[in-house]
Amino acid sequence: MSLNAELALTKTEEDVKDAYIKALGLKKYNKGLVDIQTEEIWFEAKEAATPPVLMFTQLLFYVRDARKKGEHIPPFLAVIDREKAAIMEIAKALPIMADKSIAWPKSASAVDKTIAMQAAPYIEAHFVVYKMDSHEQEFVQAVKTAIKAGKLIRTPISPDNLRQVFDKWVVMVGREIDGVSEADYALLFFADIMHDGTKATISNLPARLLHEDDKPLFLLNGKTYELGSDRGYRNFWAIYHRPPDEAYRAYLLERRDSLLPLDERSFKGAYYTPLHVVDKAYDLLAQALGKNWQQNYIVWDMCCGVGNLEVKHSNHRHIFMSTLDRADIDVMHASHTCVAATKFQYDYLNDDVTDFCQFDYSLTNKMPLELRQAIADANAKKKGAKKILVLINPPYAEAMNVDNTTQANGQNSELKKGVGQTRVADCMGNYGYASRELFAQFMVRIQNEIPNAVLAMFSTLKYVNSPNFEQLRTHWQAKYLNGFVLHSKAFDGLRGNFPIGFLLWDTSKKEPLSQVSTTALDKDGQVIGCKTFYRSVDRLPLSAWIVRPRSNQQDAIPLKNAITPSTSTKDVRGDKWADDAIGSMIVFGNDMQHAAQGTALLSSGYGNAGAFFVTPENLWQAAIVFAVRRLIKPTWLNDRDQFLQPNQALSEAFKTDCLMWMLFNGSNLSAGANGLVWNNKPWSLVNHFIPFTEVEVGACERFESNFMQRYMAKLKFSQEAQAVLAGGKKLWAQYHATRFEKKIRDEFKLNRPDVGWYQIRQALQAHGSEVAVDFTSFKHAYEQLSAKLRPQVDALGFLRS
Repeated sequence: MSLNAELALTKTEEDVKDAYIKALGLKKYNKGLVDIQTEEIWFEAKEAATPPVLMFTQLLFYVRDARKKGEHIPPFLAVIDREKAAIMEIAKALPIMADKSIAWPKSASAVDKTIAMQAAPYIEAHFVVYKMDSHEQEFVQAVKTAIKAGKLIRTPISPDNLRQVFDKWVVMVGREIDGVSEADYALLFFADIMHDGTKATISNLPARLLHEDDKPLFLLNGKTYELGSDRGYRNFWAIYHRPPDEAYRAYLLERRDSLLPLDERSFKGAYYTPLHVVDKAYDLLAQALGKNWQQNYIVWDMCCGVGNLEVKHSNHRHIFMSTLDRADIDVMHASHTCVAATKFQYDYLNDDVTDFCQFDYSLTNKMPLELRQAIADANAKKKGAKKILVLINPPYAEAMNVDNTTQANGQNSELKKGVGQTRVADCMGNYGYASRELFAQFMVRIQNEIPNAVLAMFSTLKYVNSPNFEQLRTHWQAKYLNGFVLHSKAFDGLRGNFPIGFLLWDTSKKEPLSQVSTTALDKDGQVIGCKTFYRSVDRLPLSAWIVRPRSNQQDAIPLKNAITPSTSTKDVRGDKWADDAIGSMIVFGNDMQHAAQGTALLSSGYGNAGAFFVTPENLWQAAIVFAVRRLIKPTWLNDRDQFLQPNQALSEAFKTDCLMWMLFNGSNLSAGANGLVWNNKPWSLVNHFIPFTEVEVGACERFESNFMQRYMAKLKFSQEAQAVLAGGKKLWAQYHATRFEKKIRDEFKLNRPDVGWYQIRQALQAHGSEVAVDFTSFKHAYEQLSAKLRPQVDALGFLRS
């Protein structure tokens, strides 16, 4: 896990210290008055974001004290918190010791902003600040080289980091240059980096860097431009080394075409990846593949859209970009996107696939000869052959549901219809459900066509942990290298809240997948923690826990809600009953994505797939399934988490708590009602889930079923469950003591005494505009029971977080 990800999880100052110690690989250190103390460097640490000048001043208190005592002083000081770090050479700050006007306090903890303001003139120009979300690697490398070399070594500018250094230069320097166009940033950037601080290292550049009173000025087209503030300029050049190595200079200038200004609005289409996400992806690639990966790998993006996934690459001549639509190629040519890259129209899921599921490039002759040769050399493991990196953001949608790749993204919906019926899909007979997924089709052809490639892919996490993808995981195996997940809201046009993963796989190594640990990013690309996704092969899914009773020949009314019959009459589910059934339960899917909206208890069959009959024999299991699926709040990050069967025996207290929780949950849609009409026939619902007798709640007529009251009489309930039962009884009694107006009676079918919890809640709330109904004590009791149950969902193995 990256340092930035570790810091996002910290809760105390000690956690912050430990995260930095681990990331920097510190071996010999002490924790004391100086937060982290080594021979070479002293650290001041804070949990919360703190001004660096204040932290450095506190460190200088210890330096001053050590000098008086003749003790060892390290050559470097560093300050660290959850968001940033900074480093400084002590020698640069020592003149402060001669300033007698500074009234140093008796302890470092007493150093305040007043003292820091007096120290600022001595130190502000000498420390380098690194923000962890953008310059983590540079900081770690700076500290490690400082310890090893005894001096601060700035990060060099090379062909592999050119694009990202340029983007950071634009933020820290370019936007401070008043009056210039963004189109001129590249010219000014090269004038700046090709200067050693005293003179230009390359003459005759279109722009020039000048200095006046030690302040930088830029000369372009006969005009001089100043910086609005030179603070970012100083900090930028404290991090990076200039000029670049002489061997790189001419090469970097040739890459100027890769530094055209990027405009988010210029990228549209089904495969659009936001630029801040692309930046995070390139950081990850450098971590996983090495800092020279852009030199060592050929990149092929076979669903490039209009190319924004490649614009952060610094060497476009190593890129092959293909896309289904010729119009995308035209857009890239018009916008000068990745000018030196090889672009071609290619239908990757259909072109050059033979009837025998082999690849014959002569079928279309679309693939460039250079790429054909690179694939052949890589597959033959030819000496000197470049490795191939497949870098893609393919469509996420199912073949039968292409909403996310059509009109929402500005594409022609007619063009995308039937796209799942591909030549590759026809070759996936043993892959089950996965053959319907477009991104899975890309994975399968890549594995077969380029079996030694590294795959770096944006996609949903279905192929990692969904039960429907078990057959894919059997056939498609690779070594997991690294990855992050981020909120789907980062991508325009995607509906819902779920994680999109950017995961890296070495397809040359066939390793069965057990789990995938990732860094978690929010929609803005900020680290918020970590997330592990499990294949879940150790236990069966919760969806297979209950033996589902078979239906019999007894007719039943199929419902689509508590008291609403299905509107269909043909091919409808739930129109038959089962032996001894008391209701049915909806259980859509086996993951958190479906749990919130796909879990409910009904008094008859459900009109669609995804339900099972509840009987006296499986009621205890049904209650547990209901509670487990609804207790944990769904988030975008746990959206794909799978429910599993418990990993230990369940206590009677847990079982009865779940039963009570289900009976008084808002998705208990059991009901009693007459006068329902379906298929031109009248129907009634009998409610078997009333936990009270008629006398206990003051009912005027007999309940047709007293099953639940008899069932519960044999059980022992916890104090929390009893409190919920008592609160529910008061509301049930208030319902039976209330005379509801006709509008409410008709709306909620209040025409039988054995109404259900859904009807009682809705009727009392609707009546509340006339007479106040107090749900406060009940809600408090229910929340206490919920708080007791939630930790047990993980503890008993129903979820793996």
